[in-house]
Amino acid sequence: MLDMTSAPPALAAEGVTHRYGGVLALDGVSVQIGTGQFVSVLGSNGAGKSTLAMVLAGLLAPSSGTVRAGGHAVASRGHGGPIAGVSLVPEGRRLFGQLSVRENLLLGGFGAGASGRETRRRLDEVLASLPKALRDDPGRAAATLSGGEQQMLAIGRAIMAQPRTLIIDEPSMGLAPVLINQVYEWLSRLHADGVTILLMEQMATHAVRHSDMMVILDRGRVVYAGSPQGDAASAALISGYIGEEAL
Repeated sequence: MLDMTSAPPALAAEGVTHRYGGVLALDGVSVQIGTGQFVSVLGSNGAGKSTLAMVLAGLLAPSSGTVRAGGHAVASRGHGGPIAGVSLVPEGRRLFGQLSVRENLLLGGFGAGASGRETRRRLDEVLASLPKALRDDPGRAAATLSGGEQQMLAIGRAIMAQPRTLIIDEPSMGLAPVLINQVYEWLSRLHADGVTILLMEQMATHAVRHSDMMVILDRGRVVYAGSPQGDAASAALISGYIGEEAL
């Protein structure tokens, strides 16, 4: 079993700032995502969650500061690139709607550079973990799926790459409560299998229930990082920018 007390953080941001032109999206963010943790980054729309997800996945180079993976610097000002072992499920899922369930999954494997044989083996495993409607009809076009099915497919595509760390941006967006439950149950199983989970969420209820660490962003700054339980966490959640979902 991995000794998480001595393992370097799976991901870390050190003084990360990012600007879109004159707009400051992240302002000196420093946060560590421990290996094997289930971490939720919470905040209202525009707090900087999606930008942080992109930076920590290596898909957006920070304007300043450093990103580390496994203790090694992987991105700094003006420099970056996809980080090995990290998969991102972006906000809005960004599936290829005209492609089938099977084809979207295959893209996840081939995009990670896996061999054809390995990708086909992973396809069978991932399909088996998807809801019955997707397992039974993998030739169905992604555009015809429900919102919950699309979210499951987007997660499946990401884990085709066998990530050590999975980043998911707004997994609850647009989903009914029963579907949110299904998504979080699957994420909990992945976490139990040893995958580090990092969520970016506006809705706090499910995220807090499943997480062992909570980070709250407000206008690009970290205003809380620690346990999701206790008086300090409750005060942070009720401080006005998460909203009713935190109550």
